[in-house]
Amino acid sequence: MPPKEPPKKWKAPKGPKPIQRKNKNTIGLGRAIRTARQKENEVQILPDGEMRFTTDKHEANWVKLRSVTQESALDEFLNTAELADKDFAADRHSNVKIIRMDAGSDARSQGVTLSNAQKQQLNEKQRSQARNLIVPRRPAWNESMTRFQLERQEKDAFLEWRRKLATLQESNEDLLLTPFERNIEVWRQLWRVIERSDLVVQIVDARDPLLFRSVDLELYVKELNEGKQNLLLVNKADLLTRKQRIIWAKYFISRNISFTFFSAARANEILEKQNELGEDYVHKEIEEEEISEIDGEKVDQEVLDKIQILKIDQLEELFLSKAPNHPLISPLPGQEPLIQIGLVGYPNVGKSSTINALVGSKKVSVSSTPGKTKHFQTIKLSERVMLCDCPGLVFPNFAYNKGELVCNGVLPIDQLRDYIGPCSLVAERVPKYFLEAIYGIHIQTKSADEGGTGKPTAQELLVSYARARGYMTQGFGAADESRASRYILKDYVNGKLLYINPPPHLEDDTPYTREECEEFNEDIYTFDKLPQTRQEQLADAVKSKNLEDFDLARDLGKLTFSAHIGKEGDSKEARSVNHGGKQAALYNAAEDLDNEFFKMSSVKGQLTNPFHKTQAESSGGKKHNKKNKKGKTRAKFSD
Repeated sequence: MPPKEPPKKWKAPKGPKPIQRKNKNTIGLGRAIRTARQKENEVQILPDGEMRFTTDKHEANWVKLRSVTQESALDEFLNTAELADKDFAADRHSNVKIIRMDAGSDARSQGVTLSNAQKQQLNEKQRSQARNLIVPRRPAWNESMTRFQLERQEKDAFLEWRRKLATLQESNEDLLLTPFERNIEVWRQLWRVIERSDLVVQIVDARDPLLFRSVDLELYVKELNEGKQNLLLVNKADLLTRKQRIIWAKYFISRNISFTFFSAARANEILEKQNELGEDYVHKEIEEEEISEIDGEKVDQEVLDKIQILKIDQLEELFLSKAPNHPLISPLPGQEPLIQIGLVGYPNVGKSSTINALVGSKKVSVSSTPGKTKHFQTIKLSERVMLCDCPGLVFPNFAYNKGELVCNGVLPIDQLRDYIGPCSLVAERVPKYFLEAIYGIHIQTKSADEGGTGKPTAQELLVSYARARGYMTQGFGAADESRASRYILKDYVNGKLLYINPPPHLEDDTPYTREECEEFNEDIYTFDKLPQTRQEQLADAVKSKNLEDFDLARDLGKLTFSAHIGKEGDSKEARSVNHGGKQAALYNAAEDLDNEFFKMSSVKGQLTNPFHKTQAESSGGKKHNKKNKKGKTRAKFSD
């Protein structure tokens, strides 16, 4: 018999051939990430046989330069450990308790308005500890140091600086320290800008210059080189009246502070008009009242010369006059010497707008060239001047409460949770009639019997604004106070709702009282300070009412506009429209009690029969009137 063939192994049937599809990942993102991860821990063999590897985490430049002004307790602990080059292992059996740092309910966290005595007491403590508000110094270094040695020294110095500020905060619980920059990479940019600059210009907001000014930064500039100069550029000076600029100029001169007034917004507006209408365009300056004396004291000519808001060409000439005649840093071989001017300031104080105004005024095209690092920017302004722009930086300072930080733009509004505190400051600082005029609303305040002071509270302001704009919450349809607060606070930060902080008294550096602050700002709440559209509406309303010698503070309640209602010719005070029903109205305990107890909420009872007669008697003695129903049924069948 022939040998049997071995059985064939089973094979899976062949399916259709795979179709080659085009790879949609054209940029190779996955491979790029994998390659980057491999290079992070790549082992290198040096020519001498030594093995070298690194475990440092490589991050993008924008990640390293993120501004960090607030940290949780855990993040602060981990970042401090990283600066100290320490590592910690987790213990499974340890008891860990996390305590919220913002759980306090004191006046500082809630933003409650301080009295004059409380403000005076806090100001004395702040002045006694002002010398401890320092900026971190870059440690001394030389060319023989390696990069790792220099970074280690910088981290040690930065860690020591953070410990000093933490000790200051812990030893003085009554003092509120503003959020400050905690990222060492941002401070390194400041160090490099100061080292290479001949003139360091601090740009501050004219509405509160002392909050944005760092005194220790000016001392640090002089420590590096006595030839370096400081200048305080008071931006947004067009928001101040002439009288307010005189008072601030007298304070700066008495304290030997080199300063100047400037308005980047006005300068850029002039440039846009010149580009649109040609070089022949001439900007008309706003006519201001000539003030020769304040409170019976004559104003010096030096002060009057200092209150001028400089134009672009005047600002550049001032930079050249304040800077040293010769650059302090020798140029590189083959390069011409340039006077370098460093621009430093908080975020959103107008630093970028100032640079745009200076650069835009040039008829020739300018190019932006990178400096020694990729993070701060150097701009050649002319053949002699080089601008050095530092990233926005928040310096440590003192504040009275957190609401003040929000109103000054230090804390972000979109991430705000407690909006009552900042809005209480807005309602206290801006008069009620000006809030009504600028928003076209009527703010219903509490009566004197309920403890009202004539000034609206934060809730009264927010509810009135939300009702007028139709901002209601879901469910019961109550006024959306949170949404209204964001609009009002942004208007305050942007300058639509204006308030100027006065300087301390020249005699003893004590702060102004609440009454003195109101007197200092009384000239900015006039008809001319309203937006143009609102002025037109008010003018039409005044004309329809036939009012003469109209005064905004006195006669606003007689007008009918926006949310106000009334009849033409009626001189009574206008009343607001209640949007959203009872839920959107302000809660008034006394008025609700009167309505419920005395007026019974306008409910009237009407009876067709006397109340002493029973239902049985009125229906013929039969319940449900069955007798009449049976009679009708019998009559129907009988027919």
